Amino acid sequence: MLALITGGFFKIGLFFYATVLGLSHVFKLKNPSTLVFPIGLVFLFYSLSLAQNYFEHVYEGLKIIPFTLHLPFQIVIPALLLVIGF
Repeated sequence: MLALITGGFFKIGLFFYATVLGLSHVFKLKNPSTLVFPIGLVFLFYSLSLAQNYFEHVYEGLKIIPFTLHLPFQIVIPALLLVIGF
């Protein structure tokens, strides 16, 4: 359990760091630390608004996400790119 929590912490930290660096390059900022607080607030409010409880989280993960995210990103877009490639 400790390995899962530690791994999750480092994964979230790495994604957060990549987001801050990526947006600082997009907006051509010399000091990326100015984006840490605003992006942290966005992450906080987004994480609080995703699901109100565990059962809603499981329902969204099993019933909604496969059709809204997995289907387009794993089947539709690759098939479209394959057709365009040929």
